Amino acid sequence: MTLKTSFATVLKAIRSKRNISQRDFGDTSRTYLSKLEGAKSSITLDKLEQVSQRLGLCPLTLMTLTLSAELGKPAVDLINHLRAEIEGLERDGGLPGLEMAMRGIAAPSPRKQQAIQALTAQQRELSFTTP
Repeated sequence: MTLKTSFATVLKAIRSKRNISQRDFGDTSRTYLSKLEGAKSSITLDKLEQVSQRLGLCPLTLMTLTLSAELGKPAVDLINHLRAEIEGLERDGGLPGLEMAMRGIAAPSPRKQQAIQALTAQQRELSFTTP
């Protein structure tokens, strides 16, 4: 399964599970959502943030589920791998310009903090199957 196909599968499944229509994505056109769900278009980072917010998820959650579907690996395994990679970067001194963010010193903007709090309050466990 390609990354586009995996994203399409995850997007459709979550949208369906949460009973959200394409019309409910105010800032995102139905044509664009149809292209995403048909694996005919790739999502941009800005749209990933908007779509994730409308689904009540963190963008990282949406991408983790997408990679899980693409690779056929449990999301928990991917999260553990991510944690190990980040810890490795921290041990090695991080990346130039990211040291503060990786140590949790840099706080998100007030708008981002509000969005994170809202998403955290809305997050629910999802279960779905892929065709």
